[in-house]
Amino acid sequence: MRRALWLGVIGGCLAACGDNLLTPVDAGLDAIDAQPVDVLTSTCSDTVAVIQAGNPGANAAAYPAAGWWSDDTRANGAVTVDVAIAPPPDLGCRSARFVTGASTASPSADKAQLITFASAGAALSSIASVSYWAYRSSASTGGPAIDLAINVSITGSTVPTGYAVLVYEPYQQSAGMAAIVEDTWQHWNATAATPGDGRWWTSKIANGPSPGAPGSQSNPQTWAAFQALYPDAAVHGYGFNLGSVNPNMIVAGDGLVFGTTTTDF
Repeated sequence: MRRALWLGVIGGCLAACGDNLLTPVDAGLDAIDAQPVDVLTSTCSDTVAVIQAGNPGANAAAYPAAGWWSDDTRANGAVTVDVAIAPPPDLGCRSARFVTGASTASPSADKAQLITFASAGAALSSIASVSYWAYRSSASTGGPAIDLAINVSITGSTVPTGYAVLVYEPYQQSAGMAAIVEDTWQHWNATAATPGDGRWWTSKIANGPSPGAPGSQSNPQTWAAFQALYPDAAVHGYGFNLGSVNPNMIVAGDGLVFGTTTTDF
């Protein structure tokens, strides 16, 4: 398991295309057996690009136009795009891999992200589809609920303080923690309309007494509900997140669909 300080620019491969390569499933997830790890890097023909270090997402008023960023990856977290965890079929030979080391005190350094701002300015209401593939290694020693999440940051006058992050987590869907299967690629439909699926939350809505206000972490709501709640919201950034207070984890992601764009890492 890699437990390394993020040290600037790291290599990876990213290939974005305009048409969705995967068809989201209404039930919220689909699973396939884990694929054998391809360690022969020379046989990989994926387009090589660069993950950029830095945290442009910290400033909602300034963001890069293109590229993928480590963003709020912290000292005990790391993100790479490599062949260590072979992706699902038809998604090349590399995947985005996220690892965290030992837990630390506040500000919880065990955190890893991969975020793009290429869709910044797009209306949140125009994004009809969000889905992705996620993989949790059995070498992880974190709790059973920990899996790769999706973060979408938004701005707008109807958004509290003008900026918020919407979070999709697999364990909060209808099947709960039992749906997360180790050493298996699972497909998550983050905009599913089936009861109990496609649910998101934001820290800008206080939890309060259980079950908490609609849209809080304890009472997540559908993508459509957030589109209605923040009618003038615009996308700021989106991508993968292995959140803080999740030490000693190894997860991976690929085939990220956001609107009409699919990214094959």
